Formats: sequence, C-alpha cells, structure tokens
Amino acid sequence: MPSFPKTYRKVVLTGFGDTLRGHTAIEDTPWQDPGPQEVVIRNVLAGVNGIYDLNMARNAVDYITISPPTDMGIEVVGRIVKVGTEVNGLVPGDAVATWKVGTGYRDYQVAPVSRLYKVPAPTAEILALIPTGASGLVGLEQVGEMTTGEVVAVSAAAGALGHIVAQTAKLAGNHVIALAGSAEKCDRLRALGLDRVIDYRKEDLAAVLTREYPKGIDIAYDSVGGEVFDIFLDHLAVHGRLIISGYTAEVGKPTDVSPRPRPWTQLYFKSASIRGFINPHFKQVEPRAIARLLDLYARKRLQVWADPTPFVGLEAVVDAVEYLLAGKNLGKVIVKLADDPGPAV
Repeated sequence: MPSFPKTYRKVVLTGFGDTLRGHTAIEDTPWQDPGPQEVVIRNVLAGVNGIYDLNMARNAVDYITISPPTDMGIEVVGRIVKVGTEVNGLVPGDAVATWKVGTGYRDYQVAPVSRLYKVPAPTAEILALIPTGASGLVGLEQVGEMTTGEVVAVSAAAGALGHIVAQTAKLAGNHVIALAGSAEKCDRLRALGLDRVIDYRKEDLAAVLTREYPKGIDIAYDSVGGEVFDIFLDHLAVHGRLIISGYTAEVGKPTDVSPRPRPWTQLYFKSASIRGFINPHFKQVEPRAIARLLDLYARKRLQVWADPTPFVGLEAVVDAVEYLLAGKNLGKVIVKLADDPGPAV
C-alpha cells in the first residue's frame, strides 16, 4: 500500500494589502482522506491567475467573501493518488485537470469527481487549455455569438487567454486582429497566421483601425480595459459586440472617471453591444468547449503556449504572480509543484 504524508503545504492569504507580497504564508495542513465520490490529487502544475490573486489581496473580488487566512490558487493538473468509495472510472495514477478557488497553490487536494476532467497527462499545455483556453472559446461563441467571415480583434493576444481566442477565431474562418506589446510577442503571433498583428507600443491602434478597418470590428475581445476598451468601442461595426473579459490595465488603480460620451452614443446607431463575460455563469457549456479544444490540440490544429520562465515550488508563487502582472509573459504562467509521478504501475 502506498504511504501518504501526515501533513502537506499550501499557500494562504494572511491579510489584505495593495500587493500580494507580504500578505501570504506557506502553512502545513493535515492530510485528509477522500470521502465518498472523492479523490486525492497530487497537484503537479498550478496555473497563475495574477489579477484574481491580486484582487484577493485587495479584498476586491465582488462575488465571494474573503476572510484571511484563506487558501489560494485555482487551476491545476495532477495525478490521482487515492480514491474514496463510490468512485467509478478513475483510479490512482490517472491524470486529471480541475479548478476551484483555494485548491491550486497546495501540494495535494481532495476533490469531488464531479469537478474532474480526465486528461492524457498533467502537462503545461493541458493546464493552459483547461480552463483558461476553454473560457476563451465560450466567450467567443456564447457571449460574442461568433459566426464566420467576421473581423475579430483580440487584446493581450500573446497572453494565456488571448493566444487561444485568436486561434479559435481564425479556425472559425474569421479575420483576426491581434494586439501585443513587444516585437517578440508580435513575431510569435504572426507565426500563427493571424491577419493583422499590431504592436500597440509602436503603432497607433486607433489610427490603424480607422485606416485599415473603416467598416469596423464585428467582435472585440478585450481583457485589458482602459484606452484599449475605449478604442474598441469607437470602432465597432454595425451589430458589433465588445466582450469584456477583464480589465487588467485598471486593476489596483483609482476608478477612472472618463470625460468620454456615454457609451450608447457609440452603440445606438450601430445596433452594437457591450457584453460582460465571467466563467461561473457558463458552466453548462464548459465540458463541450474543453473537449473541442483538447481535440484541436491533439490534432495539432492549435498551438498552446506555456511561458518558459521557470517557477518551482510554493515559494515561487508570489514571484510568478508579479511576473504575470508585469506583462512579461508569453502564454500561460505556471508554477511547478512536483515532478509528474506518472501512471500507477
């Protein structure tokens, strides 16, 4: 019989502040056996959600109550090491992906089988697809009502979400405009075969859209906010849809009181719309989106980027968050928590 530790480690938020650093600790927690329809997972790789982590520290997550000390981290891939009773179709050694607030930045977790996705292996690419990549596809199709032959603009297109959004929009037969902020990121995006890549640090985004897209943008997928949001709003086409999938440029800053016209002045005469999107409201369509992305990846129709900068161990979590918030990443930022123990023999 395999042996298990009496305790293991996890990252907890210890208090509120303007940054994550100085407000977390690594604590020991007792081992917990799985109950009925539960398993224990050895977390192998954890995905970093820098904005969410920062908002936890700022006590600025509107839809949950945070009371430090509280557990941190969301999505992981790992291996099942122990199963409880009434578990069918899963055995120790199976690779799974799962996500839930408070379960990511820790060595082990107990999880109900209802929130597990069996995957080929606990790799960085799988972690980038589940759930981040899947949320991009859901946002495009369910919120943006994407069809084909449309003009789709994607902000932060070299990020964990953006590079999947841009590719899936292109695979659907659309003209894709990708925004990024460095020569390296833009080169990588061009290599994907996207139609127009804009380095917003070197080119005037508004001028490019005015000159090259006089009929406007059908779908603008924005996770940045601020000036990018304003420019997208100004350049929507008739029936255009502006999807709000975040506002990284504004997190942690004072609320911007804009002197701009009210948004309906840009929307009314175009029958256009602004649409908010957050994952928890679309759980019913996640399984199909995940299955489709895994299939595209397996058939090499989709490139998946995991940022190559190494972050190893729970001690590296804050460094990884700060790296992501600084905009240095290309693809998904990941913390390695353990070597993959491999399938059970």
